[in-house]
Amino acid sequence: MKGVGKAKKNAFIAFLRDAVSRDDAFANALATTTKEYNSWSKLCRERGRIDAAHADALRLLDSKGHMLNVIDRVCERGEGESEENLAKVSEAWESTKKVQRGKFEKSGGARGVAEARLRKKEAKERINATRKEREARESRDKELKAARVEYAAKVHEARSAGACLDWLNMGRCRFAEDCQFTHDSMSKGILKQLAITVGAETGDVKKERNTAEKAERKARAMALRGATGGTDGVQDDVIGGQTSSSDDEDDDGDDGVPGFLKIERARRAAEALLSTNKSKKAEPSRQTQKAKHFNEKQLARKQTFLKEGKNQPLIKRGLKRVSESVHTVREKKKKPRHVDSERRKKRVGKERTFFGDV
Repeated sequence: MKGVGKAKKNAFIAFLRDAVSRDDAFANALATTTKEYNSWSKLCRERGRIDAAHADALRLLDSKGHMLNVIDRVCERGEGESEENLAKVSEAWESTKKVQRGKFEKSGGARGVAEARLRKKEAKERINATRKEREARESRDKELKAARVEYAAKVHEARSAGACLDWLNMGRCRFAEDCQFTHDSMSKGILKQLAITVGAETGDVKKERNTAEKAERKARAMALRGATGGTDGVQDDVIGGQTSSSDDEDDDGDDGVPGFLKIERARRAAEALLSTNKSKKAEPSRQTQKAKHFNEKQLARKQTFLKEGKNQPLIKRGLKRVSESVHTVREKKKKPRHVDSERRKKRVGKERTFFGDV
């Protein structure tokens, strides 16, 4: 117990043991007391208060574990010791412990202690497992961070050297002959394992994701088609803004071609189709009419521009001759504010009615 050293505890035990041997009244009180731990603790506490030197050691009796240890050592009989008081007190103490243990087992205390020990053991194992898992996670995160730094450095170096990243990450290039970067046989797939470790999004990952999305769209279209039971071509071709499964089947042959190349090929095919459908006879006349209309409007706009002579972009302000009329101040005759009009002067002295002036 905190504040009570081993020396004080041993001195207190020796003090009680000497009291049992020499004081018959104290020994009889211990032997005849009730078979309760509190009764024994109370008698030992009263005896210890006689000597002020054991005031700190009395706190040992507040704890059940320390109290049992103190009284066990007080009633302990060694070899050759046959004192009557010590033997009587020892027998009474053993009887008290037997009764208390019987009560404890009868109330299910043994099972409770076993369960408490089991819970303590499980909690300890759980704490150890959590600690090991945390250490493993921290170690794994540390290794992953180092691998990402290494991968980023190598990718930056490869980009600076002009190497193809698909060639380094996968060992092949999706662009084939259209690729603008270098393909060195010595560097084929050197970053493949490192890219898998750090979870880099290579061409294989994107291809798998696109394949999964296509499969999901097909399944969704088939489910909707089976639910509606319709065979309408418009509904089957386009469902919710997604192309039908037939369109996806057409694109399955171009899995190795990047998306922008597919878009470029589709645009070229559309332009070729439009060029073949146009009428060649009507095209020159339409272009001639358009050019003629444009030339007439442009000529009229140019004549107006030159006539007005305003905002000419090709003439600098310093070189433009300013007319003299600009500097002359025009004198305008100000009209009086309350001058009567001619019509009002004519109506002076005439009475105005609904039918006009009289």
